[in-house]
Amino acid sequence: MRQESVGTLLRDLEARRASISIRFGQDQEFYHSTLNRMDPSRGWLFLSQLTPYQGNLRMATGQQIHMYAVFNESCLHFRAEVLHSGEHDGEAFHVVSIPTELDSEQKRTHFRAPMDGASSIPVTLVDRDGRQFIGSLVDISLGGLRAVFPLKTPIHAKDLLTLSKLAFSDIELVQCGIQVRFASDDRETGARLVGGRFYDLSQADEQALLRTLLLMERERVHQGEPEHRIFHPPGQ
Repeated sequence: MRQESVGTLLRDLEARRASISIRFGQDQEFYHSTLNRMDPSRGWLFLSQLTPYQGNLRMATGQQIHMYAVFNESCLHFRAEVLHSGEHDGEAFHVVSIPTELDSEQKRTHFRAPMDGASSIPVTLVDRDGRQFIGSLVDISLGGLRAVFPLKTPIHAKDLLTLSKLAFSDIELVQCGIQVRFASDDRETGARLVGGRFYDLSQADEQALLRTLLLMERERVHQGEPEHRIFHPPGQ
């Protein structure tokens, strides 16, 4: 994508004070921030304090970071460099370089988004004989999922199954492979917990799932965190 187009996207994100998800290197964990403003003349982006707070301790000058944002039903992925970190009115802030390129190919990430206990998302797995096993999602990542099924459901470690249906509000994954990593009965809960990894997940489904996971995680963080304030570092 051309630099002019990247700049236009960033200005749109700035106008919305968009939520930003940040990842360090190959880490699985995401941290969350807000794009407060940009200074194109200096090549700076100003980000609010990261949550969880430990992320702020890793924002050292020169640190390369991955930045993710959701815009018009697309998941954007930028790379940036930390230029400065500080504190204003008791909150951390960070200045990073304005990205000049947007990755068109998303990197695989493996953070997990737990399901709200009040909502039940059905999962249907199918074995090679065509038998269907219907359960409920526990948590999910781009790497795989965990789900609960009735006790003694005949799903076992190393089984190769097909995820025939997993429907969220905005996406539906169909015909994705699942390699079962573990399966065990819990008689106290009366359920069989199954965990597996995706394979043959199409790029389109992966991008759609990433967008959904980021939105779910962002909503969870916002529900538990106070709204970020707009700040202007001293002298700005």
